[in-house]
Amino acid sequence: MRTPHPHQGPPHDGTLGGSGKDEHQPVRVAAPTVPRPRKTVLVLGGGGMRGFCHIGVVRAIERLGLTVDEVVGTSMGAVMGGLFASGLDSRRIEEAAAEISLKDYFRLNLLKFLVRGFKHASVYKGRTFHELLKKWLPFGSFEELQRPFFCNAMSLTTGASRFFGLPGADEMPVADAVYASACLPTIFEPAQIGADHYVDGGMTETLALRIARARNADLVIGVDLSHRDLHVTTPYKASLPHILLQTYEVMGQALNEHNLHRYADDRTVVIKPKVSHLGLLDMPDVKEIVRLGEREAMEVLTTHPLTRYLCDADVVADEDRMVSRPRDHVHLDVDMNACIHCGICAATCATNGYAAVPIGDVVKKLHNYECTRDMACERNCPTGAIRLQNI
Repeated sequence: MRTPHPHQGPPHDGTLGGSGKDEHQPVRVAAPTVPRPRKTVLVLGGGGMRGFCHIGVVRAIERLGLTVDEVVGTSMGAVMGGLFASGLDSRRIEEAAAEISLKDYFRLNLLKFLVRGFKHASVYKGRTFHELLKKWLPFGSFEELQRPFFCNAMSLTTGASRFFGLPGADEMPVADAVYASACLPTIFEPAQIGADHYVDGGMTETLALRIARARNADLVIGVDLSHRDLHVTTPYKASLPHILLQTYEVMGQALNEHNLHRYADDRTVVIKPKVSHLGLLDMPDVKEIVRLGEREAMEVLTTHPLTRYLCDADVVADEDRMVSRPRDHVHLDVDMNACIHCGICAATCATNGYAAVPIGDVVKKLHNYECTRDMACERNCPTGAIRLQNI
């Protein structure tokens, strides 16, 4: 049975200095009293090997003393989320991640390709990866986890999404469900659960904010790995893996665009670690990518109004001392010589950053504090007139 997850103690008084009464000390201002969320859901998105940065996000949550009541994960986010929901801390999760290597877990199915050609189901063997998940997630059902946990996969027979961990889909080995959620099509063999076969949940929903809303979360912390610097092009390679993975990545960005615009609301904090320089299946320096995730999470969680006053005030004060300039807005820049006033930016933007006008300035919010940072307006501009900064 799940053990109750203890909530953190009463909020700190928000002071930034010591407790002495030296008359030369500056006057301390108490932090606002913010009611603690009844339910906080952590949503970890998919992104291949970039998902190791989720460990850094968990570490930041630990440092800040934030409470996570439920966990939702997709693909590699399901792997890391399952480990976190099982009760492991960031150090132990990092140990598990260090066992994954391209040499051991991404072996080509060369023999089956030679015998069966394209009738075979995958490029790589999935059995070894599945065995690794069984080692670290040896639970016969979702009820055995410390925190409620949910992960999504896509049925190949119906095309529907299935959320494992919900009633009716929780009496199964957790490792099987996580493998199904992380089973990138043509990369690993589809997962057979019951009479159905499943592939990576990121094919329909790479950041499962929808299930967090369905769980009636008061606070959602979403970790979106679809960040990509559109100002840097990806060189084309005439190879099957490159074309597949590039297609998956672009598709994931488009899915996240719709997801963020529909489900990211005033209860949602979105963290977008800068990991676009890593390929989906490139084995990263685990310690470095964990550091990137932790750094981004610390900056977002200590500055966002939904989480700042829930964090340990001493840690927030230390973070504030390192801030050199505001980071919470996105600067919108439009080349009016290239703009054709088509209105696509206004139709795309989820935060009213643009005005749908046939002539004149299309920017309504030069500094858009509410931007979802998915770069949808820039990606969808037909003339390349839009450029976002401070993403």
